[in-house]
Amino acid sequence: METQFSNRLCFYVTIFDYCVDALNFYKISLHYEWVPRLKAMRQKLTQKPLQLGFLYVPKSKADLFPSIDAKLIVALNSEKEVELTYNAKYRRLHGLTEFYRKNDAQLGDVVEVEVVDPLKKYRISLEKSPTRHELVKPSLKKRKAIALVGPPINFRGLMYAPVNENGVIFLFSKVAEDLGIKVEGIQVAFPDAFGKRYEKNKGYPVTIEFEYKSSAYKRHGHPEEGCDLLVCWEHDWKQCPMQVIELKSLIKKLSNK
Repeated sequence: METQFSNRLCFYVTIFDYCVDALNFYKISLHYEWVPRLKAMRQKLTQKPLQLGFLYVPKSKADLFPSIDAKLIVALNSEKEVELTYNAKYRRLHGLTEFYRKNDAQLGDVVEVEVVDPLKKYRISLEKSPTRHELVKPSLKKRKAIALVGPPINFRGLMYAPVNENGVIFLFSKVAEDLGIKVEGIQVAFPDAFGKRYEKNKGYPVTIEFEYKSSAYKRHGHPEEGCDLLVCWEHDWKQCPMQVIELKSLIKKLSNK
């Protein structure tokens, strides 16, 4: 009788231990189901984002970022926090030129993004590629073959019309004084230039972006409220929300001296 009771007691103790283990496992599973994990994306650097200092967000990862243009707080390499501009339409995170330069970023390196606070704060780090890739640069022979010029304008030392953004910048330097603009600096990052615009002997800060055609501003993914003045050779973006200076028509109104 005593042996039978002992066997039953052992059986019940075993069942009890099993139930406790099952309950603990359920609690652990429930905990991990509800504790949010940091979402992340990994994107290999290609030539254009590396040269222009932005990060392209693939469509499959777009839900990690705001659906509208926004300023985002980003911790670079888990250290410095900066405010970067996100363009939702083109899914580009701008303002990474300095980060790429300081970390000697190369083609093939992997940018890893972690979501710290959804749609507001992120952490970005760079994983170096074991294979070093060089930016593709056209050879001297190819450069000679594509040395194109625009129609003759013979304006203040410039013989031909611009055919690219660099030509627009050079021509603008010829007319900036006529417009009352003093350029204080030109930079690689967006916007291209900054300075003062004088009206009635008072100087006001002005930021400037240069494009060959005004529509390229939108195609490059720049924010529509990102600068004060858009300078171009040809104005073909009629719904442009900022002030545009079309040099093609402007030089016809100015003296050639």
